[in-house]
Amino acid sequence: MSIATRRFPLWIVVIALLAGAGPRAQQTPNRESSARERAREPYTAGLEQMRREDFAAARKSFEAAIAIEPTFELAHFMLGRVHLAQKEFAPAAAALTRARDLYVAQAGRQFANKQEAQRHRRERIAEIEGLINNLQGVTPQTFQIREQIRQLEERKRQVEDLDRAKDLTPEQVVPAFVSLSLGSAHFRQGKLAEAEQAYLAAVAADPKTGEAHNNLAVVYLQTGRYAQAKAAVRAAERAGVKVHPELKAEINAKAGGN
Repeated sequence: MSIATRRFPLWIVVIALLAGAGPRAQQTPNRESSARERAREPYTAGLEQMRREDFAAARKSFEAAIAIEPTFELAHFMLGRVHLAQKEFAPAAAALTRARDLYVAQAGRQFANKQEAQRHRRERIAEIEGLINNLQGVTPQTFQIREQIRQLEERKRQVEDLDRAKDLTPEQVVPAFVSLSLGSAHFRQGKLAEAEQAYLAAVAADPKTGEAHNNLAVVYLQTGRYAQAKAAVRAAERAGVKVHPELKAEINAKAGGN
């Protein structure tokens, strides 16, 4: 059995579980805003349960949030994370795909007026800020925690640009952290083509997502594309990821040291 076969589960970097709850956005008469406001209570409970690794309770909480507000993309994302934590990879992929699709659908949404659009975006910014603030209070500040904060800050910047009447590019519509997790769910099922596309989407949304570059190196190694694997390793290291030395050694050996 090759090193690659033995070590893949250790080499695939899966972003740590996002914790924390966004501040409660100001309630408005808008029907969707009202539903999302009500959905935040079980969603927040689910985040607390995730921190305690009470995955069964967290699953129920996120499902309850989704039942109240089916378009709550972060609730679908966190439900996917619950399934990943429990090694339920097919349900994880389904939940994360739903989160991805919601981000895509929201990008093309038409609002009744500018004020409604701004309110929608500012609510999303408030949720992101809540996640950032919570993670900043986590100790110790590991690389993965710092990387989560960086990805969330990048997403906040993108949404703020949108709020200033700039459009997200097609590559930026889905946050990198969603695509990264979706790629890991596909990879764990042996669906390398789907995993590759998700990881590529992550780096297209945020080129500094080192975990996605690292994971692409594994996919390229597994599929015999050694030059691309070496390039992905370099990109991961530029982004601050400490690539597993055995992964690097196997890629170099297969690539002939070129």
